[in-house]
Amino acid sequence: MLLCAVLPQFILAQEWNFESSRKLENSVRIINNDRFGNFYLNDTRGNIIMLDSMGHFQRQFAPSHYGQLASLESWTALRIFLFYQDIQQYSFLDRYLNPAEFNRLPDEIFGIVALASPSSDNQLWLLDLSPLNLVKFDIRFNTISLSQPLHQLSDTIKLSPYQLIEYQNRVYLGDSVLGILVFDNLGNYLRTIKKTGTEHFYPLNSEFYYLRNNRIHFNAIYQDNHRSVNLPGTDISYQHVLLTNSKAMLISNQQLYLYTYKP
Repeated sequence: MLLCAVLPQFILAQEWNFESSRKLENSVRIINNDRFGNFYLNDTRGNIIMLDSMGHFQRQFAPSHYGQLASLESWTALRIFLFYQDIQQYSFLDRYLNPAEFNRLPDEIFGIVALASPSSDNQLWLLDLSPLNLVKFDIRFNTISLSQPLHQLSDTIKLSPYQLIEYQNRVYLGDSVLGILVFDNLGNYLRTIKKTGTEHFYPLNSEFYYLRNNRIHFNAIYQDNHRSVNLPGTDISYQHVLLTNSKAMLISNQQLYLYTYKP
């Protein structure tokens, strides 16, 4: 068994309703969820673990090649995207976590690709550091379909990027100093959302949320509004959080907690 139930050792906050808790075999590196309420965990052994909305183990993908996962995108649930920055390779898993072929980004086209994310039209958004370009890559023909130099922002821009995603026909580039840079579907810069630091952010309806100092912070996508809420269990330090419209998965060390909550 990958997970085993344990009892909670804390008093619930008023807005949280505890459902279950599980012990994980390995520590968690990257998390994501899909629009159907399933959760996906990348652990320190490189595995991709799928849990259902109740936190029950469904299936697991264990890669046969070496590389540290940099991106895990699972929003559609039809294809789960994987990107390994250190070996410049990507792949897609189907909804049963069966892998397609691993593909290497062509050296003759790109310099160093730091970040990658699937687009809604079955291409890839890439952040190429050399030169500093936001690129759309057509994986069917191994060609660049769009390229925008990020010096459009400033001739002296220095990025410290950590995340790249597409959501609701816009592209969001997380930078630890500048914030979340917002681009349209042609790669044109629109605005910056005020969120510094390297905590990964996740879309939920019209907001992005992220975990910082045991609080969930929410930034409105189209306005400058910000709010935050406390997490349950004041004696627990959480490393990861994922939300659906009614459920929350929290991870502390190798412990997983599942709650229902009021948004």
